[in-house]
Amino acid sequence: MAHKYEEILQDLTGRIATLEAGARIPTEKELAAEFGASTMTVRRALQILTQNGQLRGVPGRGTFVAHPRVTKMMGSAASFTDAMRSSGRRPSSVLVEATVRRSTAEEAEWFEAPEDAQVYSIKRVRLGDGVPLGFEVSTLSAPLLPGLLAANLEQSLYDTLATQYGITIVRKSIVVSTRLPRPDEAEHLRIEPTLPCLQTIVTSETGDGRPFEHTVSVFRGDLYEISL
Repeated sequence: MAHKYEEILQDLTGRIATLEAGARIPTEKELAAEFGASTMTVRRALQILTQNGQLRGVPGRGTFVAHPRVTKMMGSAASFTDAMRSSGRRPSSVLVEATVRRSTAEEAEWFEAPEDAQVYSIKRVRLGDGVPLGFEVSTLSAPLLPGLLAANLEQSLYDTLATQYGITIVRKSIVVSTRLPRPDEAEHLRIEPTLPCLQTIVTSETGDGRPFEHTVSVFRGDLYEISL
């Protein structure tokens, strides 16, 4: 005989399949009354569905049908925009900050440039269908990209580099790790600081071997996955 939470789990799984992503499901108390079970039993079923990525909880707001995860193929040079489009989502970005400044010693080493060379620092929130998925900090070699800050930085940066500067992008290295978001990152992503995230550090060079990009991105672990 199936346990009560398994019956609830089966019922909710079928229900979720008929709902659109973002739909709110009843509260634990409401579900307990509906199924004639304890809130603890209902919570167990909800926890399983959340761990499976079918539901997501938003503190103070409720539990919602999760958006399907976005899978990014890191073996290619596809941009975030390409990954969104291939998953059937509408990509967009919100520009948080774009500045030009003198490089640090470490940045100068990245770009094989003098220590006081100019770099761009571009911070953006990356969204899919209006949902914040990633927070990105790009450091770029300014001498290679004159006038970049005048471009529309809420569009695909890689598209801009290709069309306006004729740059062929070659990935030099990709480092993937997991960590918790910093408070500012959690705020930009509209998540709790306890939600595990994926961090990627990408360095790129032009087709003729000139280093120009060092980007650190933090993606929501519940909505984004990486295929190596």
